[in-house]
Amino acid sequence: MRPAKYRLQSPNDRKDGGSGTTAGGSHSSPQCPSSPIIPALAVSSGLFLESKDADDQDSDAPVRSHDRISGYLNLFSTFLYMINYYIVAPTSGKYAAALGGDPALAGLLIGATPAATLLSTVLYSWWANRSYKSAILFASGCSLAGNVLYSLALPYDSLNMAMAGRLLNGFGGARAINRRYIADATPREERTAASAEFVTAGALGMSMGPALAAVFGWGIRPGTSKIWTEETAPGWVMGLVWVAYIVAAYLYFEEPHRAEIVTKKVDSNGEVSALLPAFHTDDEDGSSPTTPMQPPVRKESLCSNVPVMTTLGLYFILKLVLEAVFSSCPAVTNYYFAWDSIVSGSYLAILGVLIFPANLCLARLSYRHDDRDIIWTVTVAMLVGIAGLVSYAPRLPYTANQYVCFSVAVFVATNVLEGACMSLLSKTIPASYARGTFNSGFLATESGTAGRAVGDVIISYIGAGEIGNILNGTFVNLFWVTAVTVVALRAAYPRLLAPKEKDDEDSGSKSGGEGSLRDKHMTQRANFVRNKVSSIDRVTSMIV
Repeated sequence: MRPAKYRLQSPNDRKDGGSGTTAGGSHSSPQCPSSPIIPALAVSSGLFLESKDADDQDSDAPVRSHDRISGYLNLFSTFLYMINYYIVAPTSGKYAAALGGDPALAGLLIGATPAATLLSTVLYSWWANRSYKSAILFASGCSLAGNVLYSLALPYDSLNMAMAGRLLNGFGGARAINRRYIADATPREERTAASAEFVTAGALGMSMGPALAAVFGWGIRPGTSKIWTEETAPGWVMGLVWVAYIVAAYLYFEEPHRAEIVTKKVDSNGEVSALLPAFHTDDEDGSSPTTPMQPPVRKESLCSNVPVMTTLGLYFILKLVLEAVFSSCPAVTNYYFAWDSIVSGSYLAILGVLIFPANLCLARLSYRHDDRDIIWTVTVAMLVGIAGLVSYAPRLPYTANQYVCFSVAVFVATNVLEGACMSLLSKTIPASYARGTFNSGFLATESGTAGRAVGDVIISYIGAGEIGNILNGTFVNLFWVTAVTVVALRAAYPRLLAPKEKDDEDSGSKSGGEGSLRDKHMTQRANFVRNKVSSIDRVTSMIV
């Protein structure tokens, strides 16, 4: 088999007579399922560039049973990690107080995990170039050790031990490996669906974590034992689950056949590194393919790329806001409404399920509006939601209905904004950032993880003096940060276009006249629909 060639491709670029072309010449993309929510979930997964073998031989290869088992184990890894991440949210404040700390330290207990993930993502991005199984086993072992330390912190009365356990849980975050495995080992025609399954697994874990915490709060009554309590039970249960997962991954997880997906490439220092096959870059006339023997393409600077820098900045802001809502929920609802961990955990579980209608909303909007229009509108909606979360007492009483309505609005807005940002990023990121350790997906993952970590630190810092300060102290500051973001976004709005859309806008502005303006908008809309399908095609390549 000849080396696989990677190229940016839309459905219109496929060869006649291929699997994507009908007898009448119309194209039907196997990557684009009929349900509109599947492409939206695939975009949210952050998989950007589509890979394509020159002869489509890989897409015709049968998927073996152990390959499917490995795929399920890969999805289950991210599912367990997201459970592990959020299972401590409803009880982290009580746990910090039981260990002699301030309840506001709940933010640090939760935030220790994304802080460690910032470092582990670099390691796993490099490790995934060489092995998936060993990296997943190592990450799972870190999660196991982290849960044991977290649960033993209460018997040993050590807040530092609990913090160390959460840090190890962060090193157990193998989402970088999980995304890379989907891009490398999944058949081309199944990658959009696999990406959607990845997002679904994460969303289910995000919802099930607080739900399990609520179950523990309901089923475990206070007693004299410090081993099995409402606060330590999440660590013990997740530790047992990780043991079972490690055994299953060791026995059944299979490395993909790297001989088919990896090209050996010698760099300028004579070192051999395993990378994805070289890109197949076409000129406008479809000529000049790049062979794997040619030197690597020099990476372009992203600092002058306004759409990319804007979307990465928005990704940081939206994760900051989302983490502030999730992490502050137990403390805020207990202070204002006397909700216990059972009620707050149940609410967070319901909130996590809303990611599905949020992505369905994005899927519907994406076929009618440009990415930049969605981004602008949803960012303003997020700003309004943050303003609604603020307490205006004593002039207006702060009610549970107000909190629920506006927290739901913020949650839905941040998830729709995430999908729109990933869609725009997939169409504006330079092709040279599609591979290697520090690739486009790595940048997006680090940006979002940094936002989560900063959000948790802010909550702990503001609530350190008085737990009642968390609500207004957090969301008033986030309101002004988001307001500045809205102003900056409006200034950058004219430049938030994919290359083809920008060319169409420039050509229309030069022609002038009312008729040409109408033609320009018609052309933009036709190109937008075509590019939207193309972005779905491109959305399923390597991330980290």
